Amino acid sequence: MEKPEKDIKDIIIRSESLNDILSRVPPKLIRWGSALFLMLIILMLFLSWLIKYPDVITSEAYLTTATPPQKVYAKITARIDTLLVIDKQQVDKDAILAILENTSDNEDVLYLKSIMDTITINKDQVLFPFETIPILFLGDLEPQFGAFENSYFQYIINRDLKPHNEKIAANSFALTELNHRLNNLVNQQAINKKELDFIKKDLNRHEQLLEKGVVSQQTYEDKQINYYTALRSYENTNLMISQLRESLNQTKSSSKDIGFNKQREETRLLKQVLYTFRELKKGIRDWEQTYVLKSNRAGIVAFLDYWSNDQTLKESELVFTISPENVPYYLAKLRTPKTNAGKIRIGQQVKIKLNDYPDYEFGVLQGQVLRISNVSNTDGTYVVDVRISKDLKTTYDKHIDFKQDMQGTADIITEDLRLIERCFYQFRELFSR
Repeated sequence: MEKPEKDIKDIIIRSESLNDILSRVPPKLIRWGSALFLMLIILMLFLSWLIKYPDVITSEAYLTTATPPQKVYAKITARIDTLLVIDKQQVDKDAILAILENTSDNEDVLYLKSIMDTITINKDQVLFPFETIPILFLGDLEPQFGAFENSYFQYIINRDLKPHNEKIAANSFALTELNHRLNNLVNQQAINKKELDFIKKDLNRHEQLLEKGVVSQQTYEDKQINYYTALRSYENTNLMISQLRESLNQTKSSSKDIGFNKQREETRLLKQVLYTFRELKKGIRDWEQTYVLKSNRAGIVAFLDYWSNDQTLKESELVFTISPENVPYYLAKLRTPKTNAGKIRIGQQVKIKLNDYPDYEFGVLQGQVLRISNVSNTDGTYVVDVRISKDLKTTYDKHIDFKQDMQGTADIITEDLRLIERCFYQFRELFSR
């Protein structure tokens, strides 16, 4: 019984000794451990300050030219009457690409348009070469052309024949004759007045002689008849003078009316010519906009499908695109989501992966942010323009053949942010909640 109790006492003594050793940590170990922990913290802080990397904003992208391409749509549903270009052909500005089926003879309309484009009709010059124009088949433009032709010849006939000038000349001659007759009558009136005065004096003398019994009553009555005859002649002359003056005034008024009517008719005919000329030009312009597909700029025409004569186009169908030549650079149009869009800055690097050219084989195109839209689209994205050099060389030094509206994805490389800043922003967001 004594031996087990002795063993228990030995174990207790040993445990107390071990506890004394474990509870007393060596000072050197504490110092070195603290220093090592502090160094680790400093190293982590230094590395978090040293390490920095950007955010990458991924966007949908498509490739286009710096000058937007022209897209040519069919205005109506109709068959192609004449196709004048082939795919990849270089075209000039205002070149006709195709003409849709219509009721007019296309060559006749274009011939008439070429004439009208070189002629300016105004109040100072009204001249159109109808005499050199052959018979034209203008279809829907016939009413406008006929109205212009009719008004033009009415104006020319009035201008050349001058019907009002004959009336003006006749009135001028009548005025001259009336003035001449009036002058003669006035002179005749003066003579008649003198004759009347002499006859009156003679009548008065015979009246005195009659009272004295020198002349007979018959003789006196004859003198009275002579006097009243002269008086009637004098009054008739006055009446004729009055009538001539009235005719003279009427003729003068008629001359003014003729001059006014002449001016009014010339103005009306001129306005009619100008109006019908503009209406014909408008009709040709409407015909051109409806049936003619043309280029608004010089460039390379690309077919959106295989097109040929007699093929039917649907209204609003995209038929051609015309891309400009010798562009200074290309553009990638990015549809960028709103998330992190505020970090995008002009000049930032962008890497573009094209769907047509796998990036693991061809590499990626590199560019710089050129413009950022201020307003988002209806789909909630911003439009970001990225400038790409015109040689279209990838990071693998491979050339990309440009195709309008090539699709892909773009990674916008934003400004570098240190790791310690990212941690700080995370903690600030955490505590702000």
